[in-house]
Amino acid sequence: MARTSGTRRTRTRSGGAASAWPFVLTVFAASRLLFLATGALAANFLPGAEPAGDPLEPPGFLSYWAHWDGAWYSEIATEGYGARAPASTAFFPLYPMLIRFGVGVGGEPTVWGVMVSLVATLFALYFVYRIAERLHDARAARAATLALAFFPTAFFMNAVYTEALFLALTAGSVWAAYVRRDLLLAGILGALAAATRNLGILLLIPLFLEWTRNRREFGGRGLVELAPVPAGLAGYAVFLWGRFGDPLVFARQQGEYWGRELTGPVSTAKDAWRSAREGVQYLLDPAALFLGADPTPALDASNALNLAFLVLFLAVAVVGLFVLPPGLSLYPFVLVLLPVLTPSPAFPLMSQPRFVLGAFPVFIVLGYLLSRNRTALVAWLLFSGALGVALTALFTTWRWVA
Repeated sequence: MARTSGTRRTRTRSGGAASAWPFVLTVFAASRLLFLATGALAANFLPGAEPAGDPLEPPGFLSYWAHWDGAWYSEIATEGYGARAPASTAFFPLYPMLIRFGVGVGGEPTVWGVMVSLVATLFALYFVYRIAERLHDARAARAATLALAFFPTAFFMNAVYTEALFLALTAGSVWAAYVRRDLLLAGILGALAAATRNLGILLLIPLFLEWTRNRREFGGRGLVELAPVPAGLAGYAVFLWGRFGDPLVFARQQGEYWGRELTGPVSTAKDAWRSAREGVQYLLDPAALFLGADPTPALDASNALNLAFLVLFLAVAVVGLFVLPPGLSLYPFVLVLLPVLTPSPAFPLMSQPRFVLGAFPVFIVLGYLLSRNRTALVAWLLFSGALGVALTALFTTWRWVA
């Protein structure tokens, strides 16, 4: 197992980068075509829901990929943080900055948002492949790449969301440390991840533990090379201090605008179970989910999906304790479970299916498990892809998913 076999980490793997790219490109093309085509068909042929209030919706081509959070990122990219401050400060700056750069060249923010996400997805798949190959073998790497690319919420990696960029930067940071053995590059990519989401700072867990396990190889400069990781978060805090007089305004908005507050895990679990029981009825009522103008069925059904995805995550992450190095087995637990401590009242596990997508070590574990049985891999991909198609249709027709 990867945890106990030190020689495996230094052994040369067959193929390497040259053999990874053809497979990664093929999986990237197939998975993105599936989700992009589903989104276009759903947006054009399914009736849209009518969300309560006046949700943001940027105009233009591919606007259906910029629902919910995507509209915030599009507006920040074109108008800055002042338009809807302070609520807008909850969205970190690197992703809208990249969109803004593209808009400056020419084009609509939604198109550039999708383009940034697609490019990031390609690199995310490559980094996950290479990490899995290093820890296990090429067969596990191929299965891990497939599991990630066709995961039910992988359509978010097409959307004007930070999922793809955050995943590319976090997996890239770990790739730099675990595969390329370059802690300085890992620290720089970690800083960019922390400028994409505040949880990017959690990369210090796998990076620091990898340094402590291999101090002789990395040398005494490891801590200095990892020092840039918090810089992304610190830089954004300094900007907010100068602009709004409060370096932590982004954290306060999570509570004030989205209703998140610190809660004990037992209380969250009870609320999640109750909400899931109420929402599961809609999972068996496709007409209410996909054809009605009322967005409530999808909102309630999301509570059941949230709990199901959390249970799946926990099961796979526990296996990861035995097949991943210490840092990579701990990192996904902290990344996914921290939001559980700050639930939203109506949706205790809000966005869990999307957060699982960012915990890339679980896909390495999935790849390790599924690569042992071709039938299991095919069955998983069929189920996962079909569920992903359904969730894509919900998202692109203004129905809440995660």
